[in-house]
Amino acid sequence: MLRVFIAMLIASAATAGGQILIRKGMQNVGSLETYQPMALLSYFGQALSNPYVILGTILNGVFYFLLIASLSWADVTVAVPFTAMEYAFAAILAIVLLQEVVPPIRWAGIVLVI
Repeated sequence: MLRVFIAMLIASAATAGGQILIRKGMQNVGSLETYQPMALLSYFGQALSNPYVILGTILNGVFYFLLIASLSWADVTVAVPFTAMEYAFAAILAIVLLQEVVPPIRWAGIVLVI
């Protein structure tokens, strides 16, 4: 049980970090403004070649690897609820790294989920 907790703690931190890095990368790329096929290909090419997006995707891969390992050690009802910690990690990282403001109502929602 302890290894599941540790694995999912690391997994939740990894996926939260991954989401923050992907957001940072997408801020560099800019917003999607058109849906024409060639423009979409160009946009996603820029996004997928952005170092922040690449690193964020790798961190999300770490999450899935640890989730798979945890599911091999414990029941779904044990391993999966630990993923809710990601919401708190993401909010904290968004405040620290992206200077986002997280209002009390969002914190209340995070607490309800966890």
